Amino acid sequence: MKAALVLLCLALLMALCAGVYGCNPDGNNKPDCTNSTNVEVKIRNFWDPTRYWWCASLGSQDPEVKTCASETESTEETTGFDPTTKSCIPWGQWKWVDPCA
Repeated sequence: MKAALVLLCLALLMALCAGVYGCNPDGNNKPDCTNSTNVEVKIRNFWDPTRYWWCASLGSQDPEVKTCASETESTEETTGFDPTTKSCIPWGQWKWVDPCA
């Protein structure tokens, strides 16, 4: 019984550690394009709020770096990538969000 409790506690500790270390705020958040959940989804670039990552197809080697400027007309105001809505929004509406929140 004690062994089962110890194993349960160790499993819980490992799960907590994996959750904490799953996000690296000092990294650039470059996605793995071999993971189907990352395909055709705009993913925040931690290093540049005007850019996001894009995996065009499953199994592609590297994700593309897209800019919000490429989505807007030259006459429109500049925009930043909003990780909450996964879209580019005007700077007046943009708010910084903790990368690992």
